[in-house]
Amino acid sequence: MNATLNALRYIAPKLAQFLFVVLATYTVVFLLVTFLPGDPLLAAIASKSGGDTVVDPETLERMREQYGLAGTPWEQYWHRLGMLAQGDLGISIATGQPVATMIARALPNSVEIAAIALVIAIIIALVFSFLAFLAPTRWLRNLLLQIPPFGVAIPAFLTGLLLISFFSFTLGWLPSSGSRQPGSAILPAITLALPVGAILFQVFSAAVLEAQASQHVFTAVAKGVPPRRIFTAHLLRNALLPTITVLGLTIGYLAAGTAVVETVFSRDGIGRMTVNAVLARDVNVIQGIVLMVAAVYATVNLIVDLAYGVIDPRTRRSGRSAARGTQPETSQKEASA
Repeated sequence: MNATLNALRYIAPKLAQFLFVVLATYTVVFLLVTFLPGDPLLAAIASKSGGDTVVDPETLERMREQYGLAGTPWEQYWHRLGMLAQGDLGISIATGQPVATMIARALPNSVEIAAIALVIAIIIALVFSFLAFLAPTRWLRNLLLQIPPFGVAIPAFLTGLLLISFFSFTLGWLPSSGSRQPGSAILPAITLALPVGAILFQVFSAAVLEAQASQHVFTAVAKGVPPRRIFTAHLLRNALLPTITVLGLTIGYLAAGTAVVETVFSRDGIGRMTVNAVLARDVNVIQGIVLMVAAVYATVNLIVDLAYGVIDPRTRRSGRSAARGTQPETSQKEASA
């Protein structure tokens, strides 16, 4: 019984934070799309028709009802929030299709390149962290540690164009665009993985080098333990917690990066659909995509927080102590000392 209550005390604030993130995102996006200059419905109709369009008031009012844009902003807010609670994201003004259906159709392509990019980024971070650990000289190690700023500074569209020029046009190994050809996800995933891998390497290498100076690693080196064994058995474990935290934060970066990558590679997905929705002033699609990304981001961070409690039990104890308004046991002992 006590274990169940302790688990609930740890999980309940995380769930409340999840709901707050989704609700806050919905509110901010609603305010942005509602109070932008101009009528979003007329702008979307003009964009779809290629110019100014005259619509009679009765037809326009029916369209407002159809797309959930009727009534005062306050009425629209609660109406859309009720639809969201039922899983209804509305209807696209540009296409007339349900937004949820459009997202479900485009999401697998974006998830594919984001998942491949995350795997490549983790491999990059592990390999370069291991090389920095094995570096025989200080200058070589410092040279490797300068890679993250370089990787983040290069724009994704420039990396994508260079990869297309070399692997598609020069070598002819991989397709330069589309999402249906074999291997079409490789170049977009590499483009998206390079800055993410640089960020992970920066955090991972800092944790590894900090753990390298610890007493147990010094003892392992003195005992003649091979460097690869030290890296996998000692350093990786110490670098796990900060890396997991950064993995949760990179989900937002991956979601935002797909917009650029899918545009460069002419690939159907959530990112490209977002760009088209912004150009068409399709507020229902914009709001649905942002809410979906926010829900995914909040879910991943919820999983990261729960994983943190499993990996490091001290976070569970500190969370329960904070909920009771008391200090953790270790802090009390330190204070009494």
